[in-house]
Amino acid sequence: MKTECAHGETELLGEQKGERGTNKYFRCLKCGNVLILSEDGVLYEVPGKAPSNVSKN
Repeated sequence: MKTECAHGETELLGEQKGERGTNKYFRCLKCGNVLILSEDGVLYEVPGKAPSNVSKN
């Protein structure tokens, strides 16, 4: 059985100006999914590839 990720650790990928506000894009460092927080406060999740050996310099 697959366990759901809580997306506790994320990195901000960027922001995009919308009609009334800003959409914010995040990547979960654990599962690799992209999370999109819309200007209306709706959270969308796009399946992604899990990061492998990500090095932070």
